[in-house]
Amino acid sequence: MIRKKVFEPALFYDHSQIARPSSKNFYVRLNAVIKDWGSLCGPLHSVFSLKNDGRPVDPIVYFKIYLVGYFENIEFDTDLDERISDSIAIREFLGYRLDESTPDHSSIGRVRSRLNESGQLQSVLDLVVGLCNGAGLLGGDETAVDSTLMKANASLSSLKNVETKESVREHLNRLEEAGEKPSVSNKVFRSTTDPDARISKKGTTCPRGMYHKATHVTDSKNQVIVSVHVSRADVGDPEAAIPALAQAKSVLEANGLKLETVVGDAGYDDSKFHAHVESLGATPITNYTVQKGGKEEGFTKASFKYDADKDVYVCPNGAELKLDSRTGTQAFYHSSPSDCAACPFRASCLAEKSSYRTINRSKNEDARLRNIARCHTDEGRKALKKRKTVVEPPFGHMKRLGGMRGLNCRGEKRVNSKVTMAAIAWNLMKLVKKAVADGLNELATAIFIAISIVLATIARPQSKLSQI
Repeated sequence: MIRKKVFEPALFYDHSQIARPSSKNFYVRLNAVIKDWGSLCGPLHSVFSLKNDGRPVDPIVYFKIYLVGYFENIEFDTDLDERISDSIAIREFLGYRLDESTPDHSSIGRVRSRLNESGQLQSVLDLVVGLCNGAGLLGGDETAVDSTLMKANASLSSLKNVETKESVREHLNRLEEAGEKPSVSNKVFRSTTDPDARISKKGTTCPRGMYHKATHVTDSKNQVIVSVHVSRADVGDPEAAIPALAQAKSVLEANGLKLETVVGDAGYDDSKFHAHVESLGATPITNYTVQKGGKEEGFTKASFKYDADKDVYVCPNGAELKLDSRTGTQAFYHSSPSDCAACPFRASCLAEKSSYRTINRSKNEDARLRNIARCHTDEGRKALKKRKTVVEPPFGHMKRLGGMRGLNCRGEKRVNSKVTMAAIAWNLMKLVKKAVADGLNELATAIFIAISIVLATIARPQSKLSQI
């Protein structure tokens, strides 16, 4: 006969009788790594009510609750409320006894709103980066930058034309009746639920949707996130990276390091971006795309050599293209129609109805050319190959295991706070992993020393007295 297990609560429990989490529990290890939560959460104190004008709130408790939401892959506050109340390990992590009530979902949401609006989480991230530097996790000599689109808490059906107040369907029907090409763009449409969200498309196979863009600057030594920034989804990757790089430079310098090398993919192949990175005192290394412009191989822009002394381009046939006009960011060089008329490569070089060749040059073109040259060095190829393993894992972890697959908040400021909290949690995981590795190394070292002593004792020659 199988005896069934029936729960029968005891009238009294001694503290020593209650099951406690083991020393290997993640939250136990995290509490051991961060010994001074008060200093870490110091920037958050101004957000909470410390006087008699409202309910007093402990910033450490709520900060830890939001970390639990990331670690447990929990998106909604109702689920988070249930999780923190029924876990002994999390209760101990938060500092709650079994007979105490943990914060409910309404309190979690109310405090989260105040925290998101304050923007103080950036200061906490800076402190965590400092802890990572103290643990030897930061290198500073090489960082990687990348952006990703995050699904906004808004739909295409929430869009309204800011000029005519039409919905998307009404707008498309009107254009169709007028015989115009139907189109929906970010220039005239805004979401009524999240005005900061923008229409964008993720990849070539996914349909268009509403997104925000998150940018990370990650240290290459141990994948520590140095800075984050959230921007509109229709902003280009190079432009979105500028605030994140400025913050990364400031944080690294505060820790006695420098922003030395910035690595990116082909999305950052922009001369303005290269020049900006150089203005920060760093060296950009980004993948680049060959600008063919529809020309045959051997007659692309790259085939025309620029002579800086004369300020002219020299074509593959030896003719010069001289400066014709200049705008704020571009200079235009034209060839002579007489030179092109006598050129044997005219058909391959010129457009069908053109009598001369035009080459445009950005004012930051030299910065891009220096980047291209670095890409062909051993150091450049090594950095570009390593980039994916540095900056993409944090994004993947946040979306798959950190409750960031879809955003449950609205507005750029709140989304930025959510992404910043995810970066803080990621870096804290790195600190715990480092502490575990150091503990194992210390244990291995102690075992090695003990074994060495035993072996030395065994191998030591016995004295004559011991042989009698």
